[in-house]
Amino acid sequence: MLAGYRPVAGAFDELIGADGRVRSHWQPFLAALSAMPGSARQNAADTAARMLRENNVTYVSPGNGDGARPWQLDLFPLLIAADEWAALESGLVQRAELLNAIVADLYGSQQLIKSAGFPTAMLFGNPEFLVPCHGIEARDGIHLHLLAFDLGRAPDGRWFVLSNRTQAPAGAGYALENRIITSRSFPDAFAQSRVRRLAAFFRGYSEYLLSLGNRDEHLAVVLSPGPGIESYFEHAFLGRYLGYPVVEGVDLTVRASRLFLKTLEGLRPVDLLLRRIDSRDCDPLELEVNSDIGVAGLVEAARAGEVVVANALGSGVVENEAIMAFLPGLCRQMLGQELMLPSIDTWWCGDEQARVEVMGRLNELVVRRAFGARSLISAGATGFLSSEFEGMSRDAVAKLIDSRPYDYVAQRRVMLSRAPTFDADGSVRPEPMMLRVFVAATKDGFRVMPGGLALSTTVDGDPTVRGDSSKDVWVIAEGSIDTFSMLGLSLNAPVLKRSDRDLPSRTGDDLFWLGRYLERAEGAVRLFRSLMTRLSGEGGVAVAEIALEHLTALLVSQERLSARRARRATASGVKAVEQELANVLFDPESPDGLARVLANVRRTAEGVRERLSADTWRILEQLTEVPTQRWRAYGVANATRQLNDMTEHLLAVSGMIQENMTRGYGWRLLDLGRRIERARYFARLIRDIAVTGSPEEGGLLHLLLELGDSAMTYRSRYRATPQLPAVLDLLLTDDTNPRSLAFQFEEMEQHLAMMPQESQGGPATASQRIVIAVRTELRLAEVEKLANVKTKAGRRSHLARLLDRVEEGANELSEIISLTYFSHAHERRVGGSGNNEVSSS
Repeated sequence: MLAGYRPVAGAFDELIGADGRVRSHWQPFLAALSAMPGSARQNAADTAARMLRENNVTYVSPGNGDGARPWQLDLFPLLIAADEWAALESGLVQRAELLNAIVADLYGSQQLIKSAGFPTAMLFGNPEFLVPCHGIEARDGIHLHLLAFDLGRAPDGRWFVLSNRTQAPAGAGYALENRIITSRSFPDAFAQSRVRRLAAFFRGYSEYLLSLGNRDEHLAVVLSPGPGIESYFEHAFLGRYLGYPVVEGVDLTVRASRLFLKTLEGLRPVDLLLRRIDSRDCDPLELEVNSDIGVAGLVEAARAGEVVVANALGSGVVENEAIMAFLPGLCRQMLGQELMLPSIDTWWCGDEQARVEVMGRLNELVVRRAFGARSLISAGATGFLSSEFEGMSRDAVAKLIDSRPYDYVAQRRVMLSRAPTFDADGSVRPEPMMLRVFVAATKDGFRVMPGGLALSTTVDGDPTVRGDSSKDVWVIAEGSIDTFSMLGLSLNAPVLKRSDRDLPSRTGDDLFWLGRYLERAEGAVRLFRSLMTRLSGEGGVAVAEIALEHLTALLVSQERLSARRARRATASGVKAVEQELANVLFDPESPDGLARVLANVRRTAEGVRERLSADTWRILEQLTEVPTQRWRAYGVANATRQLNDMTEHLLAVSGMIQENMTRGYGWRLLDLGRRIERARYFARLIRDIAVTGSPEEGGLLHLLLELGDSAMTYRSRYRATPQLPAVLDLLLTDDTNPRSLAFQFEEMEQHLAMMPQESQGGPATASQRIVIAVRTELRLAEVEKLANVKTKAGRRSHLARLLDRVEEGANELSEIISLTYFSHAHERRVGGSGNNEVSSS
């Protein structure tokens, strides 16, 4: 049957018919698979692994502290015959229509409650029934725009529904990714098997969603909780595939019952919100007050009809096991039809008669919470094979049910059919299989995706095998095959664009702070490396040349060491300073530590990962993997080498950003962040070293040039011992030196001139006035006067005032950029036609 493979013992219910022969719709695939030489099979596995890795397909298990882990894909697809799928389609469309009608009634006239067709306790005992959403009308009467159903099949071939997914169904993006990878790994087998394509399903779904908008130019967004949740990869992938930006709650705001996306150009009205978070978390004003991922006022915007939310708020009211027992009667009452596709046998304990039966059969039934939320993976086949209360005594379970009967259901134990699955050693083993299928609303009614997501589980309850393997589902076509693909349409813009004018404010904020943290990290690493060199006496530069108080003062000024710890270390000598450096270098618990700075780099970079190249991300990963051991454990020399490596990684990141990022608003904000942080850093350095005393003595000017990465430039120009006027000219006013303060403000001025709210004509904006003023002061500065004019106390007051003005200007500019582009404290709306409507906040 499978030449070259070693089947293990066990029944292949999906593959082998009752007559013991291979089912006919499997034969072309098996023939193509058997014809593949061993090298081709290995190439297929390697291709799949490479694509999963390159596409960063990950999944975060709920409660898993290890974070995202690679998505598990079994290349052996599940094949379903055309006639069998046709019967499933009819049943699934009917069920989607039924559930949509139930949601409409429960949030509308509630005739089901009045007629006793729907138990009152099952409605008001359900935490997903959201009273504030009652009365909100759904456009076209559609509350459920996308549904998912978990299906099981008995070994005799009968299909039944295990669960309804109506809240924010997950898995469609993973199903699409599985299809792309499996078809490219087995291209010949895929072609010979005559598999129905998925693109037409997504096209119909997207076209219908966009038709719901109120305006000619629609803006649709995907609302996600953000990275770190179980299916964020899918949110990002679907967003790219459908052409919708993926946003978080902080990216949106409601003004006058209208939902807006915060972009760098201002507030853009949102017509469609594709919701990927639970309804209760969508609005902290009217729903879950502790939610920090929703949008305050979203319920009011939906109530006013100003935005379509898909799925509708509160749609999770029918996503529970309790309703399964009532669907046959509800189908007759609502649709006048018999339910085509049966549910798993279910008893809701809130019904007295059902509870009595459950109590008498506790040992043979599976007891579950009626309204418990289940994740994409944990509700796989394993979740339907055992009780949620395994290990508890019968009396303990009975007591739970008696205390709150409406919170529990009982279901018949099921035996799921087994599908062939590739094993790591080349064998094919049978595993219990559950199928997740998707139904979407389209202009022509509900439509079923011709495929889905098959989830396999452990064999015989083996705890060593994780139940999280997925596989593609191939529905065999009858007649011609629609080869339409959305990959070329959605992943590439249909209209040529060279602007990121719709860049969300949060993304801009993250890029701005990524630039600041990168520069902060570079300054800290250079400072630590220079101090290490002097502490160790490397290169003939000993700590004796520079007083310890100068070294520790630099750390304090750059906020790398507290003043109290600095005084204590200085009083105790060089060894104490080394000890403090050990604490601030690699100790992740140190509040002043380098590890803390690098953690901020990693955190902000993760927020904009999709805007960084794979090479840039790899370098950032290497940079931020700071060793947990302190440098004293392996010597000053090794610590210096570690800092040298970090410097190289930082320079590599800078090079990748300069060479690989398009010159859009995102790049300008990132570079603005770097320039602002560099100006603050050098203003403090020069103030600490040059404002008082005689910096020519003790090697302080050498240190300043080294920290400013300008020592080579100075030597090539002057070939003499550093003198303060020449050093100030190089680091303050020389606009040809990329490290000088003048250069930073020149770059800021150029960036601001290209930002959307700065280039409107008319008088200079507040940010432009700050930059022009500081740049003018630097341009007019007389370095001889700055270096030589002192007060009686020996303080270079002119230099101090200039440096204060530079640092104040940088801080003020940062604040104005945040208010203008990120927080939108001064409201500026951008209409769909591109015309600007300005109003005060």
